[in-house]
Amino acid sequence: MATISVFAQHPPVTSPAAELPAWRRILIIVILLTGGIKSALAFTTVVPALQLIAQEYSGTGDAVLSAQFVVTLAPIGMALAGLLAGAIVSSTNLRGMMFGSLAVCTIAGLLQLIPMNYYLLLASRFVLGFSAVLADVAMTSILAAQFGGAFRSKLIGYRQAMSSIGTVSTMLLAGWLAQKYGWRAPGIMFLLPGVMLAAAIFAFDKPITLERQVAAAGERFSIWQLWPLLLLSLVMSIGHTMPSFQMPFLLRENGITSAVLVSRVPALSSAISILAAFAFGFVYARLGAWTLVISATLMGAAFIGAGLAPSYEFILFCVVIEGIGAGWTIPFFLNRVLDKASPAQRNYGIGIVQSSLFLGHFLNPILTAPVRLNFGIHGTFVAVGGALVLVAVLIAAWTIAMRGGRRSI
Repeated sequence: MATISVFAQHPPVTSPAAELPAWRRILIIVILLTGGIKSALAFTTVVPALQLIAQEYSGTGDAVLSAQFVVTLAPIGMALAGLLAGAIVSSTNLRGMMFGSLAVCTIAGLLQLIPMNYYLLLASRFVLGFSAVLADVAMTSILAAQFGGAFRSKLIGYRQAMSSIGTVSTMLLAGWLAQKYGWRAPGIMFLLPGVMLAAAIFAFDKPITLERQVAAAGERFSIWQLWPLLLLSLVMSIGHTMPSFQMPFLLRENGITSAVLVSRVPALSSAISILAAFAFGFVYARLGAWTLVISATLMGAAFIGAGLAPSYEFILFCVVIEGIGAGWTIPFFLNRVLDKASPAQRNYGIGIVQSSLFLGHFLNPILTAPVRLNFGIHGTFVAVGGALVLVAVLIAAWTIAMRGGRRSI
């Protein structure tokens, strides 16, 4: 399997990790590859129980929107952390920032277990999202500092796959816990970042150093020159969250209310994303910018199908198609930014990409609410799917016009 082979591979001799003992290098790779799971927990611990959360806070107006805000306050914190990450996370504090952020993430996540006022719950979710992204930026910067070249691209694809594996397993477990013990119970899974922190303290026994860069060209390049890429990541992120944020309510309209059945839909999406992410390096090397065109097309077609789906089984089929496209999106954007940014700019680049992606999570319920209220949840899926297909057409036209399809984005 790909995950086993990457542990067996030796990084290029120019990578700082090549100088480490094999056991420490493998432990570091394991920590970095599984680092995305803690961010997934911000969603998987509440998404299967959205219907239960809506019932508890049914007296707050739009109960659906109130429940969705429990999910989206974490992405707000994530988006803000991404914008500030370049200033907060520097090349001199990568290790310390990783340690501190993992600790805060653990505490904020476990607060879900404690009954509290709705607005305090939202505040804890904001802190959770903020700390999770700071940890992500620090860990991705460490990955970029310790590994280079094609090996780094493979690790980024594998990291997304491991994150999807974590999403699948924690989503299914959260559905079972919520069904049996109530919607707060899945918060116990935030013990996982605490375990990750203990392993990181043991594995990273020395400060992380970035390779020295020659001052000239890289410093003249501005991360904000990548604004078309960042805008696309925002759009794709809005679509990426449909299975988690909107699908529970589509299923409810179809008469499906079991938290276990609801949890299987985003879990299946993540399961397919795992396979797609493992294949990302192969696909991206051959298709370049067309990877994103195919991704948007698959996601758009799947959402249109889900909106028109006559049965639960057909929805699952559509989710399989969507998962393929979803598995390529995040590795695509991270690779493009790391390819263009200089070592000193990577913190800023990674942070802005993370901010753009999670801002899409926040915007999803807000932008879809008017469509949902006027055309229903089924019409919302058709509308979002149609928009993504249009995006795919525009990206294809731009790609053909610019560089004949070879990584023009």
